[in-house]
Amino acid sequence: MTLIESLYAQGVRALREPRAAGADIIALGIPREALAPALFAVVAISVILNTASEAIAPSPFVIITPFQMAILLTVMMVVFSFAIAKTGQYVGGLGSFHDALLLMIFLQVMFLPAVALQLVLALAVPGIAALLMLVVMIYLTWVHVNFIAALHGFTSLGRAFGVLLMAVVVTFIVLMFVAPLLVTPTGVLSDV
Repeated sequence: MTLIESLYAQGVRALREPRAAGADIIALGIPREALAPALFAVVAISVILNTASEAIAPSPFVIITPFQMAILLTVMMVVFSFAIAKTGQYVGGLGSFHDALLLMIFLQVMFLPAVALQLVLALAVPGIAALLMLVVMIYLTWVHVNFIAALHGFTSLGRAFGVLLMAVVVTFIVLMFVAPLLVTPTGVLSDV
């Protein structure tokens, strides 16, 4: 079985048994050198889907360029993965930043088909598209909590959920300082 086939199989398994799939993804031993290209590919696809979504239903909020969005998504995923690794270690977990980033990328890949489906549904039935995204976000939160439990070797999903909440707070604080450096209300890259 090739690496791609293994990853696909783990993606399908993660829908039913996320904790076991998370542990198996880590056990694949994907080299650190593969993470940066995988991260950039996932960010690029996410930006393309978001740009298409903005074309269909423009946001009334701050508009940012695709380049700015790519930078913010990259920073967010790296900071979030780092926060998951470090806060988990703080409460007795064993996970590393490398493995946390691997699981974050994997989770994002799992999320992309739902985003593409939501984009198609937004054209035909916007209400169902919004409901789909709510259901997907709740489900992926559950998968993510299980991935964190697998990452850190937690027996309790409560502890993993606590790590997720702490990581969200840390990421939000970092983005409060980083986002204004990149984005202005008009969406123009600042002079920093």
